[in-house]
Amino acid sequence: MKPPFTSPLRRSQVVLTMPTLSDEAVIQIQDFLHFALDTFEDYYGEQIENFYQALHEQSYDPALDLGDAPF
Repeated sequence: MKPPFTSPLRRSQVVLTMPTLSDEAVIQIQDFLHFALDTFEDYYGEQIENFYQALHEQSYDPALDLGDAPF
């Protein structure tokens, strides 16, 4: 049996004990999760992009830019 899946979050930890499922059930759940994530990203995609763009801009320090990379 596989160990429970754990996902570290910012201040807490979620422990999921995964049940044994048939191959068909696993595929149906996976298809649903992909659909749900695609729908979520379609609706909130612009906000997600803005968030990560802002993080990138905050972390960029032009004083550390040494020019072209050697590769």
